[in-house]
Amino acid sequence: MRYLARRYGEFHGFRIPDVVSAGDNRLPKQSLESRRNSEFIWGDIVVLNRADRRNARNFVNYVLMARYRYPDKILYLPAFGLPFDYPVLFYLGIDILDDSPIFLLGDERCISEFGVYVSTKCIEENLRTKDRILNLINTSLEHGKFRELVENLSVTSFSREALRISDLEFYERMERFMDFRKRRINAINVESIHRPEVVNFRKRVLSLSQTADNLLLIPCSAVKPYSRSKTHRILRSAIRDYLQGIQEVIVTSPLGLVPREVENFFPAADYDIPVTGHWFGEEKDVLFDLATNYFSGKSYSNVFYILPRDEAGMVKIFEGAIGVEGSINYENSEKIRKIIEGKDIKGNRITKEKKEIANVVRYLYSVDLGWEDISLKSEGNRKFIIHKGKYLAKVTESGVRMMSGLAELLHSRGVRVVEVDGVFKGSNVFIPGIKKISQDVRPGMEVVLVNEGVEVGSGISQLADFDMRIEKKGVGITDVSYF
Repeated sequence: MRYLARRYGEFHGFRIPDVVSAGDNRLPKQSLESRRNSEFIWGDIVVLNRADRRNARNFVNYVLMARYRYPDKILYLPAFGLPFDYPVLFYLGIDILDDSPIFLLGDERCISEFGVYVSTKCIEENLRTKDRILNLINTSLEHGKFRELVENLSVTSFSREALRISDLEFYERMERFMDFRKRRINAINVESIHRPEVVNFRKRVLSLSQTADNLLLIPCSAVKPYSRSKTHRILRSAIRDYLQGIQEVIVTSPLGLVPREVENFFPAADYDIPVTGHWFGEEKDVLFDLATNYFSGKSYSNVFYILPRDEAGMVKIFEGAIGVEGSINYENSEKIRKIIEGKDIKGNRITKEKKEIANVVRYLYSVDLGWEDISLKSEGNRKFIIHKGKYLAKVTESGVRMMSGLAELLHSRGVRVVEVDGVFKGSNVFIPGIKKISQDVRPGMEVVLVNEGVEVGSGISQLADFDMRIEKKGVGITDVSYF
């Protein structure tokens, strides 16, 4: 598992990430001359000597650039950071810190979530705080909740600035380290709006096309996917006679907009938020900007909505939108049904399904297909997506799975390609059996397995391209299916 460019655990004799004693004999001893250099390389360790706490923007840039240059080495930041800085420092790519700042603080200044306060025996107390924070970091890494911990424990002005700057100004660099493996996201802070997985979701949604002549905007539900919730089932039952002519788009924070056809995929199916009915100003701004861009170029005969007051403000981007202000319930579902039945709603179920399938393929694989060339074939509880006579993917209750036609298309573009040494037994490919990974591959992506220039199967990558310089053993590809 990764927390950024580094996988946590044992690495070159260190537990990664960690805070070690400043006198640890495993750490490099620098001369006065080497300290003048911004970086000092000592075997497997790179010492960062020019970290500037006074300028969070320069600091984030400095660390991320070092992480890019040395993906296969340990980044050591000496004499920097107190316990409540540790999460964001590790998140940005630092591997090792030392405890000298705790001792420099002295015995009369204690560290807490609300700042430093004057007391006695503070070194002992601060070392306990250090151990407590490190235990939380390791537990959160093991359970895939490190980003949530970073958001909650970035309580110093420096750590909060560094997190926000990394999200808002360095997304393109952070995206390379993104992990798409399915996990639950707890979006309980305003910072969750800008976490890389959420920003990436909004970017992919912007590429999706209109699927019907009419639009219905509705709020999210606590149950995910939304269509399994009681409220959405009530609404869909009320308007089922018109759904073939209506595109449903769910309005939610922190994702913004979720077209119905992608509700089953990460992260739309895997997040929790506090439901209060109130949105922060930043949430409203992100939603309005996303909606303005998403609906640009789309033309609807009618725009309907059921939205709470804070979310309903977004409908001002449309002229003549009609709807109900409030939540989804029996009464409001009946109200919107009466509004809809007063309009001339037309649509073709098969055409809409093809357009939705084209959007799903675009969302999952970044491949644009003309919906007119798509055909669908059902066999029991399976459905096959066929494009120009080639089988692209299989759709089941467990999700969408690549088939040979899509593998051929991706391979021809040089994307999502993992070159392997052969066709192996079992459902995993281990790292020694992998020869090369295309630069776009991220952990959690479905990839094409290629052997001697031929597409032989697909699987879920547990690696990114830079991992090949770091990892020498372990599982590289899971859920392997050979064509």
